[in-house]
Amino acid sequence: MQKKKGPWIDLEKLRNEKGWNQTVAAEKLKFSRSYLSSIEYGRRGFSIKMIEKIIEVFDVKYEDFYSKDDSE
Repeated sequence: MQKKKGPWIDLEKLRNEKGWNQTVAAEKLKFSRSYLSSIEYGRRGFSIKMIEKIIEVFDVKYEDFYSKDDSE
C-alpha cells in the first residue's frame, strides 16, 4: 500500500526499533491500537498534536517527518 503524501514517518519501523508491539506504542502515544494501525498502513494522516507526541515518545526530529525519499 502506498503511503499518503505530506508528513510521513515509518512508525512501524520506529516502534520495532524500540521492541514495542502496537499495543505498547499506542499506550505510550495515548492513541488506540487501531488508530496507530491505521497510521502505520497509511489510512490516516498526522495532526500537529500527533506529530508532537511522536517526536516526544520516539525521540525523533520534526524534519524526520519530511525526509522520505519519494523515489521509493
